[in-house]
Amino acid sequence: MSYWKHLNENQRKLIASMLTKKMKLVEIADLLEMDPTSISKEIKRNRVLSKKGLKDKVCKYTTRYPYVCNGCMKKYNLCPFTQYKYDSHSAQKAADYNLVTSRQGLNMTDEEYLNLDKAIKEGVADKQSVYHIVKHHPDINVSVPTVYRLINTHQLSTKRIDLPYAVKYKKRKDLKQYEYKENNRIDRSQRTYLDFLAFQHDRPGLFHVQMDFLGSIRTDKKSILTMTIPSLHYVLLFLVESPTGKKVVDIFDQLETILGTKLFTQVFPFILTDRDFCFSQFHQIETSLLTQSRRTHLFYCDSFNSSQKANVEQMNKQLRKFFPKGKSIDHLSKERVNEFNQIINNTHIASLSGSTPSEALLKLYGQECLDKLTNIII
Repeated sequence: MSYWKHLNENQRKLIASMLTKKMKLVEIADLLEMDPTSISKEIKRNRVLSKKGLKDKVCKYTTRYPYVCNGCMKKYNLCPFTQYKYDSHSAQKAADYNLVTSRQGLNMTDEEYLNLDKAIKEGVADKQSVYHIVKHHPDINVSVPTVYRLINTHQLSTKRIDLPYAVKYKKRKDLKQYEYKENNRIDRSQRTYLDFLAFQHDRPGLFHVQMDFLGSIRTDKKSILTMTIPSLHYVLLFLVESPTGKKVVDIFDQLETILGTKLFTQVFPFILTDRDFCFSQFHQIETSLLTQSRRTHLFYCDSFNSSQKANVEQMNKQLRKFFPKGKSIDHLSKERVNEFNQIINNTHIASLSGSTPSEALLKLYGQECLDKLTNIII
């Protein structure tokens, strides 16, 4: 005999049918492979009043099995007793309602709720994502969507406006296609976005790098060079004063010197960036300082189409919580920027199955590569 946790609609229809046929309680229980007590409780719990009778008249069949008038041979109008009926549809509706209402609210104690509220509040104040907070606190026994639901329904002290991006997302607009004249001063043939897609298609096992500059205000002398490996969510930040093409080349030369040519070509096999004048020296970027051979391949997005390097653009948006737009970054040091860099690379990411970008890089390129990139300050 198997014991069911909940009766389903088909089982309730069978009960109603067998009551009409005047089957014994044991026979119904054997047919449904359930305990007779469960069947008895189901009938008594879900029987409905169909007719009121005389106050001093009580039918014996409503005080013991079958507890209802299903299958009774007496005529409805001639019976003086109070009548009950078991209806499978009404019983199923009542069961569904009880199931829903029993799952409302939070299944936690007051102490657990206060700990949850405190952890979310402190984490958001420290500019951490909700996913990272939940992943970093094993004692939190609720899911990320549940936390967002509690915030949106004002059940936590953290408000929706406190979340860095929740109030900033707007409805996507249709991208318009523009045609622009190619800059004849720089020959970018075989380095266009279409060339990038073809190169990527022919080398499915390689992870490309996206690159961009992040600035704050026009009067700033310093900018932040952002490099990200989209597949790993790994990011490298370099503080550059008065950016020029030569300084970008110098950064790549120093990266190759630190990593070695072999490891450099593995981490930076091909790069996608925009048409900023600082990235125009593609021959120098692509040529190895140590061996004078090609160390990488550089490709450019189409003009005024930053969505083609959406990953680094999204990363720049996340960096705004550390480098707010409109506030100067000239006071920052390279060491301070590297601290922010490590915070990002050690944040748990949902698309990485809960791993951090640093852990993803470790699995792909090994401990030596991770150690060299973690403390790199150029």
